[in-house]
Amino acid sequence: MPSSGGYNAPSTSLMQLMERDHSMSEALMTFASNGNRNAYKTTVFKAAEGGNLAAELILAEQYIPEQCTFEPNQDTPHCGKKGDETPRVIFRSNPLGIDASYEEACHWLEKASAQGSGEASEVLAQLITRMHANGHSTPYTSADSARFHALARSQGFDVESISVTCYKSVPGGSGITLGRLPSLIVGAPPVNPFNPEEIEALSQAGIKGALLYGGGSGSGDSVLLMRPEGKTVNVRIILDHDPGTEILLPLPAHHDVIYVQHGDEFLGFPSGGRVLPRFINLSPQTADTPQVSVFTQLMDGGHSGGFCTRFP
Repeated sequence: MPSSGGYNAPSTSLMQLMERDHSMSEALMTFASNGNRNAYKTTVFKAAEGGNLAAELILAEQYIPEQCTFEPNQDTPHCGKKGDETPRVIFRSNPLGIDASYEEACHWLEKASAQGSGEASEVLAQLITRMHANGHSTPYTSADSARFHALARSQGFDVESISVTCYKSVPGGSGITLGRLPSLIVGAPPVNPFNPEEIEALSQAGIKGALLYGGGSGSGDSVLLMRPEGKTVNVRIILDHDPGTEILLPLPAHHDVIYVQHGDEFLGFPSGGRVLPRFINLSPQTADTPQVSVFTQLMDGGHSGGFCTRFP
C-alpha cells in the first residue's frame, strides 16, 4: 500500500471521530452484532441532540439522498425516469431506518460545521450546489455554498477535483510529440494535455521526443464529495526511467503543475506554488509485468490510483 507521507486526516472528520468516540463506535458495533435498529437510532439521535459531533455527522450524512450513478443531479430511484417514490438515503443499508431529506441533512451539517467540522462545512457546500443542480427548492444560495467552501478550507478540509496523468518520455527528434504507450488497453489520452505555453516551457528545459500517455488517477474525493469548488486541477507526470522506489510528490493547491523526472529528482513546472498536505504517490510494481502505479491521496488518508506507465 502507498505510504501516508506523514499526512494525518482532519481530526474532526467522521472517520477520525469514530476512532476516538467510544460511545458512537460501541453503539455501531452493538447494532452490527444484534441488529437492534431502534436502539441504535435512539442512541444516535439522543447523542446528536446533546451536541455530540460524531452523531451529528452520522445523522447528516445518513439523511443525504442517494445520487444516480450516471445522473449525479438526479436522486435514486428516479434514474432515467420520473416518479414520486421517496428517494433512498445515500447509505443503502440505511442503518437508522430514516427517509432521505436534504433539509434534515443540512440541519445537522450546519450544527456540525458550527462545532468546527470542516467535513460538515464542505459536504454542506456541495449539497447546496447539488440541490440547485437538481432543482430542489432551498433557501440556500450560491453565495452560501461559496461561504461554506471557504469555511471548510479554514477548518483544514481542503478538497479539490484533480486529474493526474502519466507520460513516458522517449527521446528523439528535435521537438515534442504526443502519443500513447504501445498496446495500452484501457483509457484514451486526454485531448490537448499540454497548452502551448507548457510545451514551450518543456522545450526550454530540454525535453525532446515523444511523450507517451500511460494512465493516471483522480476525480472526486468520495461519493459525498463530488462537487469541490473550482476547476479540476491537472497534474501531468513525465518519467524517463523507473524510479525504483516510492516517490511522493506534493499535491498542488488549486493550480496546475507538470512534474518532470530529472535523475533522482522531480522538477515542477511552474516551480513553487501552494501545496496541500497530501501527496501523489508513484509506486514501482515488480509483479509479472513491471510497471509504475500512481495514487492520489484522499482527505481521509486513503488512496485512489491506477496504472501510470511501464519500463522499458
